[in-house]
Amino acid sequence: MGIAERKERERNQRRDDIVLAAEKLFNTKGFGKATMDDVAAEAELSKGTLYLYFRNKSELHYAVILAATSRLNDRLSDLSGSPGTGLEKLKLLGQRFLSLIRECPAEIKAITELEGLSPEELDLSREELRETVYTRTPVRLVLEFIQQAIEENSIRKDIPAMVIAHTLWLQFLSIVQISMTKKGLFEVLEFSTEELYESLIEIVLNGIRS
Repeated sequence: MGIAERKERERNQRRDDIVLAAEKLFNTKGFGKATMDDVAAEAELSKGTLYLYFRNKSELHYAVILAATSRLNDRLSDLSGSPGTGLEKLKLLGQRFLSLIRECPAEIKAITELEGLSPEELDLSREELRETVYTRTPVRLVLEFIQQAIEENSIRKDIPAMVIAHTLWLQFLSIVQISMTKKGLFEVLEFSTEELYESLIEIVLNGIRS
């Protein structure tokens, strides 16, 4: 390995270390309270070195979100191309996702935070943010299964697949966010996150079945 390749590998490793340090702080201290000084200390780097990799905390936050959503995507990717109808796989995706609320809370939290990011704040084009959503989040699977269901004539064709996918996804995320931020609410109301998801699927699908 040449000197240039070794330096590039070291740079990439240092960047990964910074992202891991930031993720730890954002999840324990909170994004609002954690500072770039805190991240530099956690990563055992000078603040000046930190700014060589990330211009500000928002850009670092975006990197943390991308790393977490990529891990989540890896946990769900086997559903793509798996046997079953589009509707069957859509229900399975939701069930699998709900199980990950307990197994991978940091990754689920990142997914919900991604929806609130502003392209302007991150100096990203809309195309770049769109690429992130459709390649590195479960939205790509929702869209894939909706498109399959349309081809199978099990749901209506007069509503664009992308519109259906995002309607379902955003409603589903609202259930996930409430289950994470108000954990005791569902217990008091005597229903589970899983029951809400099943109800959501039925309500939405009743309106779009062909």
